[in-house]
Formats: sequence, structure tokens, C-alpha cells
Amino acid sequence: MTEAAVVIPFKGQWSSVIPTLQALAAQTLRSDITIVLSIDGMEKPPSAITELVDICVNGVHAGPAAARNRGWKDTDANYILFTDSDCIPEDSWAQIMIDKLKDEYQAVKGVYSSGGTRLIQRLAQVEFEERYRLMARAAKIHLADTYSAGFRRDWLEKLGGFDESFPLPEHEDVDLSWRLTKAGGSIGFAPDARVAHIHRSSWIAYFRMKNRRGKWRIMLVRKFPARAVRDGYTPQTLKLQMLLSIPVVFSIFLIPFYPVVTVVLMLLFLFSSLPLFLAALSTDHSVLFFIPFFAMWRGLALFSGAVQGVTGRIK
Repeated sequence: MTEAAVVIPFKGQWSSVIPTLQALAAQTLRSDITIVLSIDGMEKPPSAITELVDICVNGVHAGPAAARNRGWKDTDANYILFTDSDCIPEDSWAQIMIDKLKDEYQAVKGVYSSGGTRLIQRLAQVEFEERYRLMARAAKIHLADTYSAGFRRDWLEKLGGFDESFPLPEHEDVDLSWRLTKAGGSIGFAPDARVAHIHRSSWIAYFRMKNRRGKWRIMLVRKFPARAVRDGYTPQTLKLQMLLSIPVVFSIFLIPFYPVVTVVLMLLFLFSSLPLFLAALSTDHSVLFFIPFFAMWRGLALFSGAVQGVTGRIK
């Protein structure tokens, strides 16, 4: 029996997961962790994959929630860590996560260390940095998202693991996190548990992702209305940006008639972007000029997704 297991849900090109598995093989606690690759309805993996893992488990294609459940249930480890097949954990990642779980926490959340070199990727990383600053100050957080997350096994069993009715890699980890804190569990923030990642590489891809996030967030808030006000992760200024995005866009066409209204709305939007400016100033000041455009793009995507979520259904 090993102390901990790392579960990676996987469906895709086999070569794409090799860097993740190599990073896990280099963990400082390698002898104390079981690496589990949970395959989501694919053929038998090649030897180049099986040589890097301790357990390969497969099942019918049912999405990442089901794959993660298959993975952790196939081990007897007390601490279950999760990362994604496109993430590269730093060598001390597992050690930091496990130490946090041995403390007073039932779950733990790590961070992205980087996201790519393109402008949209650097702006997306600034967005994460803004959220990490918020979480570092929060008295309580309600999210352990699975690119860098850990859970005590007894709490996964208590909660029944991930809700497998979620068909996509979208908000199934938020659902589990919110159920955990609602049941009295606490989530620790581990900013030193870092994984590298490649964020969406185009503005269109980023918009589509945020649109989907906005939809699922509203659908999930209907299930957990207490999280609508504060979740220790979403900046309140982001909600203001969502509400202002459409009026700001329309006000541009009204400049000849109501210039004061346009100026006031734009100033309000710039004020709402202040936390993003501050995050960029301390992490990537070269993107400062693009922050308002990025914030508007994000606000429009989330707002349009939220509108879809109002009429959507969730279990």
C-alpha cells in the first residue's frame, strides 16, 4: 500500500501524456505514490506509456468525472491527487499537496505556474494570478480544481466521488468541491504546488471556453445558491464586468447622442479591471495595455454563457 495516488484521466494521443507521466516519475516522493492513468474508453496503451505508470485502468467513454472515479477507486491510497494529462507538475508538487492534506484540510488546491507565450495565454495566466491573490487572502475557499488538486480518500468515499452525470471536463470538480465544503470539509490553498500548462492559444478558443464556463457556472449555482454571492475564487469585480460588458459595447454607438453615459460606463469598466491591472503589474507588466480589451472579451463570453445557463438543466 502506498500513501498516495496520482490519478490522470486520459483520452487523446498517447504521446501527449508522456511529459506529464515523466514529470510524475521525477517527483521527490515517487516511491510513496502510485501513478494511475485512467483511460477513458481507448485501446490498450503502448509500452511507452505502461512503463511510466503503476496502474492503467480503462472503461467505457463517459468523460473525465467517471475516469477519475475509476482511477481513485482502483487504489487503496489514503490521499488522492489529481492532475490533467496536459499539465507538468514540478518535482515537489506531490510532497506539498500531501503535506497539506495531512494538516487540517480535507482537500487542497494548487496552481498553474505558467500558461504559454502567446498574448492571450499570458493574459489568461494573469487572470489566474488575480484569482490566486484572492484565494491567498480568503478565510475560506470552495474550489479544488483538478489540474492541481488533492482529496482525502475518506472524503471522496463520503461524497461518492465526482458526479458522473457531468459529461464534459467542465465544473465536475467545482461540484465536488462545493459538496465537500457544504458537508463541513475545508480546502487548503497551496500556491507552491505548481503545474505548468498551455492555456488556450487563440482568442476565439478562449472565448468559447469562457462561454462554456459561464453557462455551467450558472447551472451549478442553481444547485448551490449559497455560492452565488461568494466562493473565495471568483473576483466580485468580474461579476461587475459581466454586467457592464453589453452596456459598454452598445454605448459606443451612442457616443454622438449620450457621450457622458459612454464615458461613465467605460470608467466603471476600467475601475472593475483594477485587480487585473495589479496582478499584471506584479507578474507580467508587458500585457498591461491589453487588460481592458481582455476583460471585455472575457466579460462578453461569460455573460453570453450565463444567459444560456439560465435556461439549461443540471442534475
